[in-house]
Amino acid sequence: MAAPVTELFSFLARRVERGGEAVAAITGGGGKTTLLYGLGRELAKRRRVLFTATTKIFSPTPDECENVFIGDARSCAAFLAAKPRPSLTAAGVLRDEKNKLHGYSPQELEMLLAGGAADFVVAECDGSRGRSLKCYGDHEPPVPQDCRFVLAVAGVDALGKRADEESVFRAEAFRALHGLEEGAAITEREYLKYLRCEENGPLKNAPRAAEKILILNKWDEADEGARGRLAWIIPALLESYDAVLCASERENILYGYTER
Repeated sequence: MAAPVTELFSFLARRVERGGEAVAAITGGGGKTTLLYGLGRELAKRRRVLFTATTKIFSPTPDECENVFIGDARSCAAFLAAKPRPSLTAAGVLRDEKNKLHGYSPQELEMLLAGGAADFVVAECDGSRGRSLKCYGDHEPPVPQDCRFVLAVAGVDALGKRADEESVFRAEAFRALHGLEEGAAITEREYLKYLRCEENGPLKNAPRAAEKILILNKWDEADEGARGRLAWIIPALLESYDAVLCASERENILYGYTER
């Protein structure tokens, strides 16, 4: 594992900025919205950035993002084009009674980037109700197929916990996938299989050409035993991901990373 890097979001921003304009799609378990805001704000120090969703996200507070646009994608493109660089805008087609922004389709996000309205688009591509892991349904996640990055989030606190709804969104489907009985714990074997699964895990619908980065979130909450078990599976994870980051999104700390 490479030497620790202090700030997670600045590290990710530098990586995403390599090669120019891009859509970054965020998938996986709890922590996606924190990553959305953290990465978006970091990129917006230098670029014109849109953050949104292909599903729904809570509308940001003024402290989180001053510019919030509500309207269709073409109107959003005109709004963004009038913004200076750097700038940060949150946008969606509507805001509902629960204060959630309904985002744009994957195709609309690709249009916003290709038309030059935004330098970078950062999009949350599903919801997990804050659970550390998520088992995807047939219709999920709506990932833009031209995105250059897929940022997958998984909570390390699920390791050793029971595979129930406290830790896993759609726990019953997760147990069926891994052949687990109700009440059984998630071992590193199931954790690894889930993270590499392209049918129900965070890599589902990820474009083949996209750079895939796994964020093992809540690393600060893992004890030495859990960290050791996770370190043991990282070489196998690198068969599916370009990089694996051990991090705390809440504290904006990158403890270490390994690249393919």
